[in-house]
Amino acid sequence: MKETALTVLKRLNKYKIYIAIGVGIAIAAGGGSAFFVIQKAKKDDFAWKNFWRINNDLATAVQQGKGEKEKTAALGTTAEAFKYMRDNLSSSSAVPWVVFQLGNVYYRLKNYDEAIRAYQDFLARHSGHSLAPIVRQSLGYAYEEKGLFQEAVQQFEYLSTHGQNFLVAQGNWDAGRCYEKLGLTSDAIRSYSKTIELSPKSNWASMAQYRLSAIR
Repeated sequence: MKETALTVLKRLNKYKIYIAIGVGIAIAAGGGSAFFVIQKAKKDDFAWKNFWRINNDLATAVQQGKGEKEKTAALGTTAEAFKYMRDNLSSSSAVPWVVFQLGNVYYRLKNYDEAIRAYQDFLARHSGHSLAPIVRQSLGYAYEEKGLFQEAVQQFEYLSTHGQNFLVAQGNWDAGRCYEKLGLTSDAIRSYSKTIELSPKSNWASMAQYRLSAIR
């Protein structure tokens, strides 16, 4: 994994140089606008191909890893590759996915501070993206892992009022769990009850019912 990811990094760096050279030639030739459209398409395609390549390499490395040390090394190398893409291919449509995955990699590394930073960066730059609700949920989980339950609740409550489909019920379940950890039993009961009301046949409702029977 490390060798493959490093190869990707080298390829990205080489591509960056080609872009700079190409821009200079285009300006000198007077073919500005058409060149930039073509280059943007090429850059986008290049970014997506490397995004999936890095993800596939990580999955393979984790499956084949003999121990936690190897898995941690694979995750660390993946984080560096995603950071490079984020910083050097910022105009690509793949970047929101890159930033989200960067946060997920840090989460798996239990580096919750960096995970939070990545998720917050996503929401600051791409709040209208279709991934935003999932990113907000992930941000809540990272806060919860750090013991920042009030901050986690804020993310889950936002989803319970602004989310869609299963995220609304799940957001209430997640909020209820954090309210319990904060010792706010009445708020936990309210959130759990809302979960059951919104999605009575879901796994979230079953877990909420169990918690309600325990705290009432």
